[in-house]
Amino acid sequence: MIRLVAVIELDGHSPRALQHESSNRVITIGRDNSADFQIPLSTISRQHTRISEIDDVYMIEDLGSTHGTLLNGKKLNKGEKKILRDGDVIEITKARITATIEAEKIISIEPGEGTQAIAARAVQGILGRLGDAQDDGPFLRVITGADEGVRYPFAGTFSEWHLGRSKECEFILNDPNVSRRHAQIKRDWNGFVIYDLGSKNGVQVNDKLVSKPRRLKDHDQITVGPVKLVYIDPNADLLAALKDVPGFGHDDAAEPDELEDDPSLMGVPHGGDEDVSGDGDVSSSGEDSPDPEMMNEGLDEYSAIDPELLEEVGSNTRVEWLLIAGVGAIVVGAVVFIAFVL
Repeated sequence: MIRLVAVIELDGHSPRALQHESSNRVITIGRDNSADFQIPLSTISRQHTRISEIDDVYMIEDLGSTHGTLLNGKKLNKGEKKILRDGDVIEITKARITATIEAEKIISIEPGEGTQAIAARAVQGILGRLGDAQDDGPFLRVITGADEGVRYPFAGTFSEWHLGRSKECEFILNDPNVSRRHAQIKRDWNGFVIYDLGSKNGVQVNDKLVSKPRRLKDHDQITVGPVKLVYIDPNADLLAALKDVPGFGHDDAAEPDELEDDPSLMGVPHGGDEDVSGDGDVSSSGEDSPDPEMMNEGLDEYSAIDPELLEEVGSNTRVEWLLIAGVGAIVVGAVVFIAFVL
C-alpha cells in the first residue's frame, strides 16, 4: 500500500494538504478529474505523473508534463522510470508530495516472542516459498528498454551470470549501447555481487558508478548503459527477521557497498603450501610457518607426570593380559576334557 500526502503552497494562502491512499498497481497524478490523485493546480498537467507497482517495487515516471517532475530534487526525464522508496519526496510545481510505502510484513513479531520462534517461522516461510515455486528466488527485472518487463531469475546451479548484448551472455540486453559483455554478477555466501567488465558506458547501482565489486541489495536499481533493471530478493523480508538470531544474522551495515577484494575469496585461509609467487614454487613466510615452540606447547604437561605412575600403568596392563590368557587356557582345557570324556 502507498500513501501520498501533497502539501500545496500558494502565494498569499495558507498551505493546503491533500492525501491519497491506494493499493492499486497504477496511480496517476494530475489536475484532471480522471487522475487517481487529483491536484487542482493549473500548473500541473492533466496527466502529470504515474506511479506503478510490480513485484512490490514502486516506480515513478513523468508523463511528458509541461513543468516536469522532481524526485528528491532531481528532475525525471521524459519516459524515465525511477524506483520510488518510502519517504521519497515528489515535487510537481507548487505541490510537494511525500510518499509513504507500507510493505506487507510476512513475519510479524509478537510481543515477548523469542528469537528462536521468529527464526522457526522465518525458515518455514523460506522453505514454503521454495516448495511453491522453483524460480521464487532473487531475480532481475528490466524496467526500461526494449525488453521492459523481462524477468531474469538467478536459477540453476550457476554461480556467475553475464549481462550484455552478446548471445553468449546468460542475461541478454537488446540495446546497441550495451557492450557485448557489459557486466557480471557473481553469487557468494552472502548474496550477489556485480562487476563492471570494462564497459564503454559503465554500470551504476542507485545512480552511483560501479568502480569496484558492489554488493546487491533488495530493490537496488541497476543501470547497464541505457537499460535499467531492478534487483529483487523475495526472501529479503524473511531473512531480515533472522538478523538478530545467533547463527543466522548477517550484518549488512558491517560490509561496505563497494568491496575491496573479490568477495568469493574473502575469508579464504592461505595455507603454507600455497603457490604465492605464481611461478610454481611453494613459498611460505615466517609468519605462516608453524612455530616450534607452539608445536611443543602442552608437551610439558606430560613431563610433569611421575614416571613410576607410568610404569605402574604399564605393569597393570601386562597383568591384565596374563589374566586373560590364563582364563582362556582354562576354558580351552575344560572343553578338551569334556570332549575326551564324552
